[in-house]
Amino acid sequence: MLGQAAPRLEWRAMLLRRLKLTNFRNVANAALDLDAGLTLFQGANAQGKSNLLEAAYLLAIGRSYRAAAEREMVAWTARERDGYAVVSGTVERGGEADELLVGLDLRQGDTVQKRVQINGSARRASDLVGRFNAVLFTADDIALVYGGPQGRRRYLDVLLSQADSRYLRALQRYQRVVMQRNRVLKALKENRAGERELLFWDGQLCEEGARVLGGRLAATGPLDEAARRCYAAFGAGADALETAYAASVRIPDAPSDAALAEALRDALTASRRRERALGQTVVGPHRDDLRLTMRGVELAQHASRGQARLAALSLRLAEAEVLAARRGDQPVLLLDDVLSELDAEHRALTMEAAAAYPQTLATTADASIVPERFRLSARRFEVTGGAVFEEEGGAG
Repeated sequence: MLGQAAPRLEWRAMLLRRLKLTNFRNVANAALDLDAGLTLFQGANAQGKSNLLEAAYLLAIGRSYRAAAEREMVAWTARERDGYAVVSGTVERGGEADELLVGLDLRQGDTVQKRVQINGSARRASDLVGRFNAVLFTADDIALVYGGPQGRRRYLDVLLSQADSRYLRALQRYQRVVMQRNRVLKALKENRAGERELLFWDGQLCEEGARVLGGRLAATGPLDEAARRCYAAFGAGADALETAYAASVRIPDAPSDAALAEALRDALTASRRRERALGQTVVGPHRDDLRLTMRGVELAQHASRGQARLAALSLRLAEAEVLAARRGDQPVLLLDDVLSELDAEHRALTMEAAAAYPQTLATTADASIVPERFRLSARRFEVTGGAVFEEEGGAG
């Protein structure tokens, strides 16, 4: 792998063998049998290439990475008729296969009822997470550098949720606790609640927050090591990418769950007056950040756009590496129009890194920018107006 990653002989391959879409955005019907290696989806802009990767990632994390509302994923034509969209896929891992399905049924008022099936049985959307591990690269990843803390927290949460279902459950419980606690704080501000009710939610926040915080802290060391290595291998010169967890509470020297819960409790006590004035929880994992620096300076302030682009790529490659190490399964890589933002040298390095994984699905508006040795071995599909056709010969 790019940057000489740790040996992976024990890691198993994960493959998306089949992807089927019905009424998903502008794709009325598509049923694709997929192979290991590189698959290219090519075509002009706004033809539906990204919709294919969005559908695949939906099977991985149970939600869209780009839709503000789930109804956006249901094709306009379907909204006028039967009002549903379905994405299904067959995922192969270690000689076993899982059949995954996400259905989106429009109801009155444009609300959506989501239904999820795993091997034919109805399940919750969160049960998908970890069944099909995927890492998504997009041209918008530069926001990991220039954007706010929310995007970097989500980066950590998606990685850790795919790696460990216990983390996902703790995160979901923590988010519910913060929501309930904020309601109590707002009621306290308006003299509609008492201190005893807040103390109950303090305990819940410390317990669940410690689990979330502990999971993130344990991941940031391996992420930092992998991201540094990948960034250096991109030929970044003397500038070293550094990542560190920036917590809103004091992290104890021995960060056990009990110690982290106590640190959260101390921070809540210290911020009580401010919280009551604002009517919201101001400390905890939902306020933390993943700090990105070069030479001790915040990357967002110091980096050129080119440096930021390579840093974001390095973070995604680090995500894939850490996820594989945690799960023992190499994830599928999804590259959505990433190469167009890079020069020829960094396109080649990116594709070399992707080739270390068993399966990569990539979109491009111009197949000629894909380095020749990767393009010639790829399966290629043309996407036009939501229709998907495999190119004769598969290369050229």
